[in-house]
Amino acid sequence: MDTDHHRFFFAFSIGFYYLVDKIEESIRPRYMETVEESMNDTVHVLASLIEQELLKHPEASFESNINKVLGGPFKKAKEKNFNAKIYNHTKRKIDLEFYVTDAKGIVLYDSAEKRVGEDYFRYNDVFLTLKGKYGVRSSKLGASDTESAIFIAAPIYFKGKITGVLTIIKPKGSILPFIDFAKEKFYKISLFVAVFISLVFCIAVYFIFSPIRKLSAYVSSLRSKKRPSLPKIGVPEIRELGEQMDQLVREIAGKEYVENYIQVLTHEIKSPLSSILASVELLSEDPKRLKPLLQNVQLESKRIQTVIEKLLELSALENVSTLELQTGLNMKELVQEVLDSLTPEADRKKIKLNLSGPDVFIDGNRFFLITTFRNLLQNALDFSYANADISINTGLLENKEWFMEIRNEGPNIPDYALERIFERFYSLPRPDTGRKSSGLGLTFVREVADLHSGRVEINNWEKGVISLFFLPIRS
Repeated sequence: MDTDHHRFFFAFSIGFYYLVDKIEESIRPRYMETVEESMNDTVHVLASLIEQELLKHPEASFESNINKVLGGPFKKAKEKNFNAKIYNHTKRKIDLEFYVTDAKGIVLYDSAEKRVGEDYFRYNDVFLTLKGKYGVRSSKLGASDTESAIFIAAPIYFKGKITGVLTIIKPKGSILPFIDFAKEKFYKISLFVAVFISLVFCIAVYFIFSPIRKLSAYVSSLRSKKRPSLPKIGVPEIRELGEQMDQLVREIAGKEYVENYIQVLTHEIKSPLSSILASVELLSEDPKRLKPLLQNVQLESKRIQTVIEKLLELSALENVSTLELQTGLNMKELVQEVLDSLTPEADRKKIKLNLSGPDVFIDGNRFFLITTFRNLLQNALDFSYANADISINTGLLENKEWFMEIRNEGPNIPDYALERIFERFYSLPRPDTGRKSSGLGLTFVREVADLHSGRVEINNWEKGVISLFFLPIRS
């Protein structure tokens, strides 16, 4: 488990570093994009001012109109000292520069007074703008300068033609303090987030894996043939898991499951065995009573055989985790097959078996389903009055469930017994003979229903008992 922790932290560290690195790389471009967008607005506004001046004074030269718009105001702004607190950076002077070229790329005006007369046609800001495209470049301010800057240009129109280019310059050095501040803040936040996530993970590991460690130690003790008690676990979900494991261990060990089987099975077999032994003793004393005593021996032996067969069927079923399903079983035909086998007994008791319902095809285990239907219908026969009717209705419900409803006419199930009828070996005396069955039939029915993701219900009605069996129709 410690190895898993190390793997998680290693993967988390790599992933977090990659995320931080990618975001850090994007800070500078995002700031530059913001500055470029703002400079683009500024240069177009200034170019529009020059265009208006050209329209007002067309007789004046291009240079004089430029100087009138930019020269005086810009020189005055350059001379100003101010104290502007922009977040954590204090700005005291403007650092923007301008130059204007004519339609041939020759510099006519330069705010720094060092580019006038030079040919800037080859530079992208001027060249692209004169071609009607977006003019922008990033390069050094001058040949001898080490600091680079952003150059954004806008065309100057006069009478529908480009007569010049205005370029605004922003040194990157004035932007770097904001970028450095953003990076520093980002690193602090990233460190806080990393510490917070690590702390949350450690707490989660403690509260989740600590109970699991306790369960692991508990299981190890069981494997060592020790008899430890279930440890106290605070997490409800894991505590419930531990309780289920404890219950499972006890059942596997036979603390309850096997003891119950042996005790009840012994009780069920003890009575018929005693009857058989008594019959044999009477037979030796009075040979004239041979026939009725042999009949009793045969009956009690059959009872023992039935209990053992039912117990073997149920034991085999309880050891099945998944069923082998046959596709397209006709439920009505399966029920009819069981009814045909029970018809002689029904005729003997003068009971009518009435089956109705459509043909419905379901995937299921044919053997277990037939045995289930036989148990339910046999119960209906055993607890029906003579000359009564048993109606069996099958069909489909709106929720895509197949159902079988069995209604018999006989005694109701006592209220105290309704909650116990699915228990192993629990049985009620038959109304005609007073004898009990193995008490395993309905337990078998419920197990089959569970394995098919179905359900079974047994309730009283005014004339007898209703048995309901439901199976889902798989898509």
